[in-house]
Amino acid sequence: MSGIDKDPFNDRLVNDPPVSCERLTINTPIASPKEQVITQLRPGDVLSVELEQQAGTSVIALMFDGAKAGGIASAQTTQLRQCIEGGTRYEATVLTKNDAHVQVRIKAI
Repeated sequence: MSGIDKDPFNDRLVNDPPVSCERLTINTPIASPKEQVITQLRPGDVLSVELEQQAGTSVIALMFDGAKAGGIASAQTTQLRQCIEGGTRYEATVLTKNDAHVQVRIKAI
């Protein structure tokens, strides 16, 4: 081991200081994909990134045409949630799709 911890979903070091909300970019697969929505997605499609309440906790939801496509599981989820709560808006662009595995890039808009 090199002693350097990398975020498994991004090319940044786990202990790197957070980037500004406007520059935050996350490449991640859609977690817990909803089949009825995922089947409609194509590379280049744009999803809205929203906060959703689940059991009293705010979680990130990716929405396509008003339907939930899934969520995200990233080491940067906490920062993304805080940025959204602070007023920064984000969108997720579909990069690749292989059956139910959909890779997106989340960026500020």
